[in-house]
Amino acid sequence: MSRSVVQYHAADGDRISQLPVEILDHIMGLLPVEQAAKTAVLSRVWRDVWFSLSRLCFDDNFFRIFPKKCPRGIKCVTIYSCLYVINNILLHHKGSIRKFVCLRSWPVTLDVRCESPATDKLLMSVTGQGVEEINLCFVNGKYKLPDCIFSCSTLRILHLERFYIEPQSSACILPNATSLSFKCCDFGTRGLSSYAVDVLKLENLSFMYCTNLFHFNIGARNLYSLTINHCFSSKTGNFLPVNLNLSSISVLDIDSFSLQGFLGQYTSKGHSLQPFALNVERLKLSEFCFRDDARISAFVCLLCKCPKLSHLEIGFEDVVFMLAGDINKRVDSGLLKKLLSVVRTHKLLSSLKLSSFTGLRPQMHFIEEMLASLPSLEEVVIICLPHRFDWNKKRDIFEEISHFPCASHKPKIAYR
Repeated sequence: MSRSVVQYHAADGDRISQLPVEILDHIMGLLPVEQAAKTAVLSRVWRDVWFSLSRLCFDDNFFRIFPKKCPRGIKCVTIYSCLYVINNILLHHKGSIRKFVCLRSWPVTLDVRCESPATDKLLMSVTGQGVEEINLCFVNGKYKLPDCIFSCSTLRILHLERFYIEPQSSACILPNATSLSFKCCDFGTRGLSSYAVDVLKLENLSFMYCTNLFHFNIGARNLYSLTINHCFSSKTGNFLPVNLNLSSISVLDIDSFSLQGFLGQYTSKGHSLQPFALNVERLKLSEFCFRDDARISAFVCLLCKCPKLSHLEIGFEDVVFMLAGDINKRVDSGLLKKLLSVVRTHKLLSSLKLSSFTGLRPQMHFIEEMLASLPSLEEVVIICLPHRFDWNKKRDIFEEISHFPCASHKPKIAYR
């Protein structure tokens, strides 16, 4: 009986090995890299898949293996061991690497000058193997990316976290990139270039928790989506990359703090230099606060510049961040009047999404006024903040909203 079971499982293993290479590649690509390496010893088929694996992911699970095998405190040895293993894997790799992930988010007290050569070698090897997507996170934030990243002709998607980015000196970078994402990056000034660098095919650009974006001398004439969340500028009046063309943007995702910096870029010596009208159709605004007149004014200004707006998403600020003042304070009546006056002009706005809803009276009042002011509204989605919403009052709150007067024919209201 046991022998037949063994034969049955062996037959199962053979059937898996006979699957198309693309499926085997996908299966192995879902495994942690250390498990994928162990699987490679099972058979020649799996070994061939390992050496030609199209997706290589070295995340925290991979990097945590090495401290366990090294004496305490010897972090230099640990990181060199990690980089040595990765470079060795790349050395024996055959074929193209479609996606390369290296997420080292645990702290390492290592001289960056010593680490750079090994990391440079790693990235040069990856960019030379037809890579299409790269996701990198180095916790020290001081490592300077080699030129091979921005000159890689096959790269389509690039996500960088915790890097120091210098202005680019080439006339054209990332010729086939469609998506760029920066998180916790600092854009430096050394060797500041005086001309714009065009990323011809770039469609999606994202900055999150970044500093001094205006130093990044990028231009993108075909940009479709722009995300700016919690970014900071050390220079008043400078916020976005100065050469960035906003005329083609259809989707804008921005928090209300960054919005003030964005609009401040169009103010000089106290005189408003009104930005040109944007072609934004989908707008997402987070951290919306009823008690902050400056943020509300910035929102009103932005709405004036988006005449084609059809979808609006507003994320309410979490009450946990309201450290002082009355959390039940409503929008200033004068500002609310200006806001509603602008909202009524948006005849194309058909969809409204409100997130981080907790049922506070200012939020209820805001929803009531918005419903009464949007003439073309067809759909409303209200997303509750689970740990803040009073679920005992759910029925009463939703019932009250359902009776709010609407400027359009009764729109469909959904709750999540």
